[in-house]
Amino acid sequence: MQVQRNIAKIREAKGVKQSAVASFLGYNSQKYYRIEKINKTISTDDLNNIALFLGVDINIFFDDKLTDSVIENVGKEKQPS
Repeated sequence: MQVQRNIAKIREAKGVKQSAVASFLGYNSQKYYRIEKINKTISTDDLNNIALFLGVDINIFFDDKLTDSVIENVGKEKQPS
């Protein structure tokens, strides 16, 4: 469930609520919660749409180091220049 964990980490780093992603996907909050926390698999369509909504490449979800890099960059984006 590395992919789901990385989705949640990026979503949280960007300050996005589960309900916002659920709404974008056309799901209720409970169905989206299951995608992140319970389901062992996630559809390619859902992965693509979540990546689109979060503004990241889909491949990032499969690599912990890339996920951490995205999270670090989100922190830099939030800082005033």
